[in-house]
Parts: sequence; C-alpha cells; structure tokens
Amino acid sequence: MATQKRAEVTRRALLHAAAEVFTRHGYADTKLSEILTQSLATKGALYFHYSSKEELARAVIEEGTRRFTAVCIPYFDSPTPAFEAMIGISFVTVDVALTDAVMGATFRLITEMGDYRSSETDTFATWISTYQLLARRAIDEGDLRKDADPDAVGQLLVELFAGARLLATATDNPTTLPRRTAMAWDLLLPVLVNTPQVDYFRQFVTRRLPAVDLP
Repeated sequence: MATQKRAEVTRRALLHAAAEVFTRHGYADTKLSEILTQSLATKGALYFHYSSKEELARAVIEEGTRRFTAVCIPYFDSPTPAFEAMIGISFVTVDVALTDAVMGATFRLITEMGDYRSSETDTFATWISTYQLLARRAIDEGDLRKDADPDAVGQLLVELFAGARLLATATDNPTTLPRRTAMAWDLLLPVLVNTPQVDYFRQFVTRRLPAVDLP
C-alpha cells in the first residue's frame, strides 16, 4: 500500500511538472529532462508511468478534460439560467486555465497536437456538446433567440474562445483572456439574445469580469 501511494505521488508530480513545462514551451520544444528536473523524479520513474513524451502529454489532456468537466457540472446541477451558465463557463474556463497548470496545458496541447484523439475523451467535443446543451435550454427559457440554431451556436462559441486562447498563447499574453472573452460576449449578445435582455447580459458579463480579470 505504501509503495502504491508513493507511486501515485510520483505520477502526480510528473503530471503537474509536465503541465507547467508544456505550458511554457509547447509540445514540440518540451524536453523530458526539464520535466524530470522540475518533478524531482528519476528517469526510471518517468518511464514506469509514461512510455514517451506523447503519452505524458495525452495524460495531461485526459486530466485537464476531467477537470474541465468537473467545473462545468455545477452549472447543470444548479437553477442557474442556461445563458448565464454559458457566460459563466466561458469565464470559469479562463480562470482555471490561468491558475491551473494542467488545464492551461490541456488547451495548448490539444491545439498543438491537432491529430490528438483519445479513446476516452475528446476535449473539444466535450466543450462543444456542453455549449450546445445549454443553448437548447436557453432557447426554451426565452433568452437565446428562438430562430437560433443551438448546435451552430455551441460550435461558434467554442471556435471563438479557442481562437482567442490560441492568439493569447501565440502572443505570450494569456492574461488578456478575460478581457478578450468579455469583448467577444459584448459583440455576440445583440446577435444571440432577444433585444430586451441584451443590456442585462452585458451587465452580467461586466459583473463576472472582475472576479477573473488580471492586471
């Protein structure tokens, strides 16, 4: 039992160190030696848990996707209106990606490893289906326009926010993501929601921003 516990501690240390290094350097430029140095693990321990850099990156993606799903669950289990949940999730994912190394690395890795597919998870598919489900609820609740296509809306939002994240990473300025997200919602709201609700949701976005905004 003690051996298993030590092995799990080592595995988690490797995973967290890998996430931080992948976030700093990207997949292609990451060296396993730097991950070993940061994790304080041995080369033998690394290859006991992960056979290659790719397998380690996939493990980071799997864990990041699990965490993404976990932060979304409260929005389904609460009485929060669906469109408010859509806005809330967009900011929560920005927040955790800036403060949680594993989630931050996940979004970078699934962009850089474009051919990534896992037998268990597909992060973008999970993100898209989450927004599509909420969009259907938002139509039923009268916030999202009735003539909106919920599947197209879900796809668009993921494309938009993933693109903003990609640009922020490419310009090495991820702390701009909260403001970029707020600006995107400001432009989208008149198109997506019924006119009487536009001002309300703009205020909702503004109230949400200070909780995640960074200097």
